[in-house]
Amino acid sequence: MMKKNLKLLASALGFFFLFYACRTDEMASSEQRAQDEKIGAFERFENLRSQEILSKQTHSSKSGASLPLSYAQPFSEIIYQFLVKHPDFYDKLADDFGEIDYNVASQTFGEDKKYIFYPILKDGKVTSLWYGKLKEDRTWVDFYLVHDPSASTQRMIGEFQNYYSKKAVNRGEPDPPVKEIPEIVITPPSTNPPINDPLPNTGGGGTYTPPYTGDMSGGPIMHGGGTGTGTTQDPCKKAESSMTSANTILKNSEVQQKMDVALKGKVQASNEWSVAIGQKPNGQYEVTPPVEQSASNGTIPTSQLTSPYIGDGHSHAGNRGNPSGGDLYHMMTSLAGNPALKYRFVYGNSDEGTAETYALVITNASLAQQFLSQYPKDENYDPQDHSIKEKSMLGIEFYKAKKYYSSGTYDNSSGENYDSKAVAMAYILDKFNAGISIAKADANGNLKKINADVAQITVPYSGGKVKEGVKVSKCP
Repeated sequence: MMKKNLKLLASALGFFFLFYACRTDEMASSEQRAQDEKIGAFERFENLRSQEILSKQTHSSKSGASLPLSYAQPFSEIIYQFLVKHPDFYDKLADDFGEIDYNVASQTFGEDKKYIFYPILKDGKVTSLWYGKLKEDRTWVDFYLVHDPSASTQRMIGEFQNYYSKKAVNRGEPDPPVKEIPEIVITPPSTNPPINDPLPNTGGGGTYTPPYTGDMSGGPIMHGGGTGTGTTQDPCKKAESSMTSANTILKNSEVQQKMDVALKGKVQASNEWSVAIGQKPNGQYEVTPPVEQSASNGTIPTSQLTSPYIGDGHSHAGNRGNPSGGDLYHMMTSLAGNPALKYRFVYGNSDEGTAETYALVITNASLAQQFLSQYPKDENYDPQDHSIKEKSMLGIEFYKAKKYYSSGTYDNSSGENYDSKAVAMAYILDKFNAGISIAKADANGNLKKINADVAQITVPYSGGKVKEGVKVSKCP
């Protein structure tokens, strides 16, 4: 178990106040990009950055909050993922040197390469530096611990320490606006050493200390590729146990009468209706009476439960039953005070005008909380339409899959009629390893997990044309 709390979480991945002078280069044109699979965090970020740059070029006035354009964001994202998966590595780093502060960074953005340095603090003192270098084609990133007595390293540590000293003096006052300062530079190694081998001394006599050297270095397999989550585990196998439990609940006689039948009868109502589900110590389920909400949202009546809250159900007034972005984010935020929560059933009308049932099922609560920290609600959720925010890290991928499905650029082997937003939801939940699955009940009332991936497909009715689209299936 980790000895100290990771300091990233929502705040660190949500914004970056940078101690820096950074030189940025515009994105390389698509024809110059390498064909190899890219590290997902950088691909997503650069797609977002390209969209933001294009938006600023085509609109004379800005609307809404500016998006973060700092490479500290994807660098921090993959460091966080690595440390969560390797707690022993994290504990050793914390014991020997301290905690990485991801909110403060010195960056050098050259024509092709991206370099970043983070300070590592222990007891309020900067002890060392964490150095990252991204390969030009975004298929590999190297990380090193910099801890040596060389003049260049000590000067850099001193610059970071000055930042914290000034911050301590101004404690209680708002942080001053970020301004450019002379760039902190340390000469990168002239050669790329084999991974896991010690880096040679640089001109200043600096030593990059093992066992940390290269341990976090890697490509798409380690840090997540641009077309997947970096894991080869069967998504159906990962969700099988949780989906079986969700079907057990849905087919329970108590749940059938008090939730399933009740909410199917409300899908034509002008307002939403909701119920809460609890589970007693003897395993029996408790379902509250349906409570009327507003036309587009409401509150789950958990206060009426006398047993631990494990799930809920609600209707979408006159709309399709696919879970919205609000359904997803409100479920994830509820996890903090309700660790037993795993199921959210949603009822609506299909395109044919018949009742349909979808479900969000939490398969791994730790991954779900990590996903929420990595993609915070305030940055990725639009409260105006209860959906995923279009100009966000999640939104780029969500609306890409939605557009493909809506336009007919898909290969759907499921035999089911899904809403395009349900397909997009399935795609981002699997792509970002969210620990949550989305499912739809088939004609027999059995929930089946929806699988979606953006890939090269043969477009239906196109004469065999192959292009990028969304591939859709369901689990057995």
